[in-house]
Amino acid sequence: MSFNLAHPVYEHGRNHGSRLAVSVGGNDLSYAELSALAQRTARWLTAGPSRPPGFVGVLASRSVEAYAGVLGACWAGDAYVPLNPQLPEQRLAQLLRIIQPVALVVDEAGRKALSGCALEACPPRILSGFHELPPCDPQDRPRAVDAEHTAYMIFTSGSTGVPKGVLVPTRAVCHLVKMLQELYSFRPEDRFSKAYNLSFDGSVHDMFTAWHAGASLHPVPASQLMAPMKFIQERQLTVWTSVPSTAVFLEQLKMLQPGAFPSLRYSIFSGEPLPLRSALAWRRAAPNSEVDNICGHTECCVFSTLERLSDPPNVTSNRGLVAIGKPLPGFEAAVFDQACACLPPGKEGELALAGPQVAKGYFQDPERTAARFPVINGKTWYRTGDLVCQDESGTYHHLGRIDSQVKILGHRVELGEIEAHLSQICDSDSVAAVAWPVDHGSARGIVAFHCSEARSPQEIRDAMLQRVPRYAVPTRVLRLSTMPLTTNGKVDRAALIQVLERP
Repeated sequence: MSFNLAHPVYEHGRNHGSRLAVSVGGNDLSYAELSALAQRTARWLTAGPSRPPGFVGVLASRSVEAYAGVLGACWAGDAYVPLNPQLPEQRLAQLLRIIQPVALVVDEAGRKALSGCALEACPPRILSGFHELPPCDPQDRPRAVDAEHTAYMIFTSGSTGVPKGVLVPTRAVCHLVKMLQELYSFRPEDRFSKAYNLSFDGSVHDMFTAWHAGASLHPVPASQLMAPMKFIQERQLTVWTSVPSTAVFLEQLKMLQPGAFPSLRYSIFSGEPLPLRSALAWRRAAPNSEVDNICGHTECCVFSTLERLSDPPNVTSNRGLVAIGKPLPGFEAAVFDQACACLPPGKEGELALAGPQVAKGYFQDPERTAARFPVINGKTWYRTGDLVCQDESGTYHHLGRIDSQVKILGHRVELGEIEAHLSQICDSDSVAAVAWPVDHGSARGIVAFHCSEARSPQEIRDAMLQRVPRYAVPTRVLRLSTMPLTTNGKVDRAALIQVLERP
């Protein structure tokens, strides 16, 4: 078995070269063209003195250069590290100093991002145009790599302010792709969306699952991410994957018209809780599609549990959220207490996962790796930090984040619970709650945000008084015209804090 992630593209390029591989920014590349570009990029990366495998930074997004950089790094036997061109200069410089990449592949947006201290932190070798590439060599094949070879590293936020680099081996991606192919029976005629940014691990599924099946990849332009109706219709997409916020936003604006997306076969939502109301609206808009809620973690190679929207739907009690389901093939799941002992069904605890998709750990951080990836009876588990419970049927339900728990007057409050009530009261999924103000780690209150016109702040507080203890009722309720979102489509809590900090 070949563990090089570029190998399927190489094979499709040889055997089905005329098939469409990727359509982005007005450029349509066949498998033969994409394979040749990846091979030429790999030859550029390995030119010069012999060196051991290293990290290749890909400072690009939604461009031919982005996919050439990813596949070229894989082909060369290196590991790719996606970097968002929209990162602040100091943040980008910080990451480059941590990575110490052997080379950097950039597109136009990436070139513009390289200034000041970020440019100073760059490696000597920067690929900024395909004119620099050597010619194609038909005899050149993707390098042989083993199962534990690092395929990529993706950074997540760290509680200390230093980003955490998650090291994901090739075995994890290969298992993900094979497992999803068996589960969904993807075919060459499928047309995959790519709504996730390259630096969001959902992009791993988008790219490598599509290319493994010989299907085509269609990155969604940034301007259409939250309103992709026209894009889905014009491209006749058959596989849609995104964060639930997309469905929430469209449902809120009443843009999910019944039958709007007849071409979709599968709709996969991951990255945050999926509200039932939005899931049902999406299903009406995509009547020929299965709607799947998949729980995923960067440390477990994208996807780990699945709940298919059924009739009647399997809903987490009192939250209005679709359950996160059962472990995907190859995974083991458990509910841990603080001592990493397994809890029985019905008990709340931390979701832990084991299996071939579990990452190798955090880059240059053995202490954190040991804490989050404990080895128990010879088996490595990943402690997710998600608060869950398992019902008697074996289905898991997401109850919030362990680290989102706050204390108010000595009482523990889960912000996820507050948001679930707000969503029902406001009849909207565009809600958020933040602890504010926070003094010495203890919150003095909660501030609620919503985008609904149906209720006044006092009506919302009165309704909350009927649902939660008084200390958990938001002290302030603020209405926003739109909910701020991160580049990955999640609620931007940092932006909400900035709203509160304004004089």
